[in-house]
Amino acid sequence: MSETVNQPASRSAATMAANVATVLFGIVAVLQLLLALGVLPVTMAWGGTQTELTLGLRLAGVGAAVVLALFAYVIRRRAGLIGDPPPSTVIKILSWVITAFMVLNTLGNLASQSTAEKIVFAPLTILLAICCFIVSISKQ
Repeated sequence: MSETVNQPASRSAATMAANVATVLFGIVAVLQLLLALGVLPVTMAWGGTQTELTLGLRLAGVGAAVVLALFAYVIRRRAGLIGDPPPSTVIKILSWVITAFMVLNTLGNLASQSTAEKIVFAPLTILLAICCFIVSISKQ
């Protein structure tokens, strides 16, 4: 039998969740870069309170994209998709920190004055929180 047939269900769910999270982290990172470049209006993010795209906001957008890429790496590592198993204790802890961050981020998006944050970013971050949770509770 193939190895995937013999995998526990939680491992398969964690693999799928990590793959979905990777795509979603990539989408949000691209959105952050488009905001930083001024392609998307700054009012679409940052709580909807900013009207001018400053250098600081541009740098924050680029920084956010980098952090999101690191989040994707941690979640993929935790799911056992990259690196040598088993993941370290640090990776396991970081996956829970990322999960909590995505929950808080969702709450912030829902509380935003920006309609775009509520209808674009909030659904993405709640899906990310769910995927990260599935990966974090997996038995790896």
